[in-house]
Amino acid sequence: MFVFSGGSSGSALPPSTTDTKSKAGKVTSRKPALHQPSKQHPLASGVASTIRKTSTSTKPVPFTFRTNLSSRTGRSSSGAPLSPKAEKSANTEAPPVAKDDNIEPQVEPAGAINEPIYDLDKVKAAKVCSSPYLSAFCFSTMQVELKHLRSLTVDASDLSKDHELQAAPLITREAYITAGYKKHSTPYGVMGQVLSIYSKSSAYVPVDPRLYVNTNTPFTAVVCGVQGSGKSHTVSVLLENMLIPKLQEIGSLQQSLAGLVLHFGEGGVGSLPSEAAWVGVPSMEGVRTPKVRVFVSKSSLNTMKSVYAPLGKNVEVVPLLFNETELDAQAFLSMMAVGSSDSAPLYIQIVLSILRDLGESFSYKLFMDRLDEEKRSFNPAQVAGLEQRLALLNSFMVSNGPQSATFGSKTYANTSGPRSNVLAPKSTPRRFAAGQLTIVDLSDPFIDTGSACGLFEIVTRLFVRAEVETGKVLVVDEAHKYLSTNRGVSGLTKAILTLTREQRHLGMRVIISTQEPTVVPPVLLDLCTVAIMHRFSSPAWWDHLARHISADVSVDAAFDTVVKLQTGEAIVLAPSGLGVFPQDEEIASPEGDTPTVLKMSQFGRRYIIMKTRARVTKDGGTSVLVVPHQEESEESEESESEEEASEDEESE
Repeated sequence: MFVFSGGSSGSALPPSTTDTKSKAGKVTSRKPALHQPSKQHPLASGVASTIRKTSTSTKPVPFTFRTNLSSRTGRSSSGAPLSPKAEKSANTEAPPVAKDDNIEPQVEPAGAINEPIYDLDKVKAAKVCSSPYLSAFCFSTMQVELKHLRSLTVDASDLSKDHELQAAPLITREAYITAGYKKHSTPYGVMGQVLSIYSKSSAYVPVDPRLYVNTNTPFTAVVCGVQGSGKSHTVSVLLENMLIPKLQEIGSLQQSLAGLVLHFGEGGVGSLPSEAAWVGVPSMEGVRTPKVRVFVSKSSLNTMKSVYAPLGKNVEVVPLLFNETELDAQAFLSMMAVGSSDSAPLYIQIVLSILRDLGESFSYKLFMDRLDEEKRSFNPAQVAGLEQRLALLNSFMVSNGPQSATFGSKTYANTSGPRSNVLAPKSTPRRFAAGQLTIVDLSDPFIDTGSACGLFEIVTRLFVRAEVETGKVLVVDEAHKYLSTNRGVSGLTKAILTLTREQRHLGMRVIISTQEPTVVPPVLLDLCTVAIMHRFSSPAWWDHLARHISADVSVDAAFDTVVKLQTGEAIVLAPSGLGVFPQDEEIASPEGDTPTVLKMSQFGRRYIIMKTRARVTKDGGTSVLVVPHQEESEESEESESEEEASEDEESE
């Protein structure tokens, strides 16, 4: 017989008994241990009882909501209550169990041991929780905890529908009436007419062809097509819808937005103005066109003034100048073309170190003073590279001094920094404002594409920070001229991607116009809300777009449609747009009869064939013909006669 010591006493007796020893060390009596019953809740005692019962079995009992915890009255396998078992005396020992591997222990079914732990009827009856142990099962607690769950189940569909209505970028007229946009006075603009709506199985022609753009919600649109397909016309129509208020012919806009257009060309005497600037020139009476302000480089100021002179007095050309307070550390990194610090030259690493040390206390003067100290240790090649990178930024900064000069008809004076020869106007016009279209035209033979992207990035960041108390729209015009696949990770590209991802929080609408869609990063195509594809015939362009569009159509059939589009027509993809479609698109008859069962839903994987509406402002992008169209010749004759009449009046 082996005796195992238990505890410090070394006794082999069960722990439920205590020994009384005499002075001789013999056991004189064995008495049951007196355990004081603790005040424990029946639920806790039931858990403990179940643990004791299940611990003797070799197979665990699966737990479910119907799993029973032990209670004082058990039940038989038939469900009848068992008689209470007599309690064993403390000195009654259980008979030894024979060890036999072939005999499995008897385990009573889990569902037949005790009463269920959770009874909903009892929980509802317990209006007030009498014990903290059952607070989770109290009816009042249940009501509080289920309150928001019920609101989610009941109102989730309504909330999602409201969000779909508010965030839909494109809306057909039928959906506008069905959804009740008119009751909420939602601003919209007439974009064009729907020729047909295609799905994988059928085509549907709406009764009312009007297509609206929701100017109240942020969105991102990519507009592509070859020259002469109507791409710039579509962009100008979108700008009209966002900048011309209270004109019933083009929609319902109560408050104009603030617009920014990024434009880059070859520069020189033969330059052409940005086609977006013609939004400031009305083509009919009663049109309140926005104020157009064009910012150009100081070196091409006089040339660009002559380029934009035919547009009239509503289009103002001023030099692009930055104040010291407008520039931050990121602006220096943008102008110095610092992409990755790992591959940057040594002097760029020193510049980055200075910027990190200055931190939030950065200022242009402190930075230049620290840089002058560090330049003493540079070799001539490093100094030349640094000066070359800073020269462009300094040429676009205002300076401080008593001198002044005159460019054109305005006098400019130095007003802020000591390091530049650029002169600032005495009354600097506001760069961004509600109801104003700001165009940054860097068409200059002395500015390359990399420098233009750096300046565009600075201006875009200033536009995001500007407080205009209205929505904003950014137009990346002719993106193929300065965005490139080789510069896919440039600062401007990353800035546009950031705007696209955060457009809802910034109240920003982004429109990217390009002849070559391959320059648009694939990530941006995945994030865009609306894709408008005018006519083009390049299979490579279509392959680039087809991998990132959601239309559920045959690739070959869709490409054939793009090639055959007429001028002004476009394929429009807007998965979150709203329209009214047949409930079962399979029931469309071959005769073209319109099904009577219609429902409002999102476009999803459908696509639209749209024709853009006519403009209410002049179109400056028309093709130059040898023999002009009859209407164009009549308009030119009328304008010439008006100019002659005005000259005669001035001479008198």
